[in-house]
Order: sequence, then C-alpha cells, then structure tokens
Amino acid sequence: MGWRRILRCASCRLVRADPLPSLAEKAVIETQGYTDETAFPEVRDFFANCHRNFTEDPVIREMRRHLELLETTTGGPGRLLDIGAGTGILMHLARERGWRIEGIDICSLTAEKAAREFGVEIVVAPIEEHGFAERFDAVTMLDVLEHVVDPLATLRRAYDLLRPGGALAIAVPNQRCLLTSLVGMWARMLGPAANGLLFRLYVPQHLHYFTPPTLRRMVETAKFRIVELRQGAVYLGRYRMSLGMRIPLEMVLAAGAAIGMNARLALLAVKE
Repeated sequence: MGWRRILRCASCRLVRADPLPSLAEKAVIETQGYTDETAFPEVRDFFANCHRNFTEDPVIREMRRHLELLETTTGGPGRLLDIGAGTGILMHLARERGWRIEGIDICSLTAEKAAREFGVEIVVAPIEEHGFAERFDAVTMLDVLEHVVDPLATLRRAYDLLRPGGALAIAVPNQRCLLTSLVGMWARMLGPAANGLLFRLYVPQHLHYFTPPTLRRMVETAKFRIVELRQGAVYLGRYRMSLGMRIPLEMVLAAGAAIGMNARLALLAVKE
C-alpha cells in the first residue's frame, strides 16, 4: 500500500490521497480489502452479510431506498448498471424488483462471489475501458466514488452511459462529519502518534473524500442535475470492534447527526 499523504485542494476544497495509484495498483488494493484479515478485519466483517441468506439490516434497507428513488425518478424498473458492483448484492436486490441488471468492478474476487451467491455476472474491467451495447435507465455508485482514481471521469462516463432522463444514485462517506473533525483535531495534537488512528479513518481503498459542496460541484460539472442530496447514518453493526470503541463512536455519530454533521452522503441526479 505504501506511504501517502492526504491533501486538500486550495481552490475546490476536495480532499484526496497523494500519490494516486495506477488502475493496476488500485485493483490490488481493493482485493486486499477483502483478503487482508490482519489490516482490515472490520472491512471483512462489513461484507460478511453480502450472501444469499443476508440479514435485512440498515445497509440493505438503504440499498432498497436508493432503488425506490431511482424507480420514482425514471418511471419504474428498467436497465440498471451498478458501477463498483462488489459482491453483487445490490444487483440481486434490483433484479428482485424487476430491473434488468449489469455490473462492473475491478476486483475479480468479488465478481466470483457474486456469481456463486446471487447468480449475477459482473464484468471485471475499469469502467473507463469497457464498452456497453445500450444506454441505461439508471446507474448506481454506492460507496464507490471515493474509491476511484478519477471521480470526475467516472461521473462523465456514467453520464454518457445513461439515456436522457436517466438517473444516477451515489453514496459516499461525508468528510464534513463530526467524527472526522474530532479525529483531525486529535491527530493534530498527537502528531505522528495518531498515525494508527488516521490509518483507520483514511483507509487505503479510499482516494477521495467528499463534503456536500465538493460532491455537488463535481456532479454538476459532469452535467447532471441534482434532485436530492441528503445526509445519512453509518451502521456500525457490521463492523468488528470492542464495546469500548463502539459506544463512544455511536455517541459521536449520534451527536453529528443532531447538528447536521452526519457521516454519509447520498445523492440522486438526472441526465437531462
């Protein structure tokens, strides 16, 4: 994974990792997120519910909400492309609702799991390099945009792949949340002693960190019209951690939600 810095652009205020990896390096990093039990146990546990006998938890319910909003916006289930399809569970939920689904991801390991668990086919390729036969009614990128090397290029690719009137659903972590602000202040006081904590907050899989203004600006730069930009909560139930860590985190996240500094952003946009 190597050494890296976290930088903020002085003009647009977007936060990103430096240096950015190549596409080949990014595929290796994403695979490590699923396989490195020592470095990322909480990430592994988070994806443990992505199987055919999944539990209906808040993560699944939020996926269903995205699909409902897409159906309302586009007039019903049609052709859907899931970018960064991961374990295929969103594709499975969409297919159950009547969507005709396609998915793409750069991680072959999760594509194999999706085929086993849900019988869905995920193309293993960078979205920038793969061609599609037809345009889509909807595109989803849930917990994906923060992972990509060039998010604006990915958004522009999604725009090109949508029909006029098609809709885009995005979910990303919110950099302007109370937890991130508190950790940042703590890290400035501790200096290098805070590196372990910062590693957990700025995980190697994430390359870009969005606030409501930076996400809005980038989506509009890609020519979309934003229908809705809302904040949401993080569900800690899937993460492996002690009660001594979980309870303070729950308290901070709840306080952030109360003052409008929640931990997640969800965006719905259309191509006009």
